[in-house]
Amino acid sequence: MSFYRTNGKSDETTRAISRNEKIAIIAIPDPESPLSTSSEQSASLVEEAATKEQLSYFRLDFIGKIDAYSPKAIRITSHALVRRIHCVWFTVEWSDGAESWEPEFALQGYQPELVYAYWDTKKRGRDGSTRFDKFHVFAILDHGSMWDHSRRCAKPFCYKIQWVGYDEKDHSWEPAAKIAGIVPRMKEEYDQMHGL
Repeated sequence: MSFYRTNGKSDETTRAISRNEKIAIIAIPDPESPLSTSSEQSASLVEEAATKEQLSYFRLDFIGKIDAYSPKAIRITSHALVRRIHCVWFTVEWSDGAESWEPEFALQGYQPELVYAYWDTKKRGRDGSTRFDKFHVFAILDHGSMWDHSRRCAKPFCYKIQWVGYDEKDHSWEPAAKIAGIVPRMKEEYDQMHGL
């Protein structure tokens, strides 16, 4: 899968272009240009320039958190939605001048304040910009039994969940059975770490 540069100026979502799709570019010849070329040559030059704009993706896979000399993300310039799996990819500018596509969950793990600041700048926030109805678990923060005031009894064992793209303050308490179905490996690791 390849991603191409987006302008990032509009609030609209951008679309990723796969390698199998053909990029339609119309070359307009400039009669005053000292480099007059045939239409076939100019079309190939424009197509070559478009491929140079191709960005690398998932750079965070090669960057270690502990490495003090690793590049830092400066800003998020745009985002793209992958609606089929309900996730977001960001175009990220790095301190070394590079630009890449990064998945939201990876960038949230590396520099969470950048992700939260980006969604805060959007008028509709993350909910309005993505309109996703399904969410991914980012971390299990706590566990315990919740008191149900309407029924005056304790709810079953619950986990405090932080969601991908949201700050810790936007957490929710979810039943253990639901978490076991959504992220069984994460739940298992949390339970082992806390002796549950």
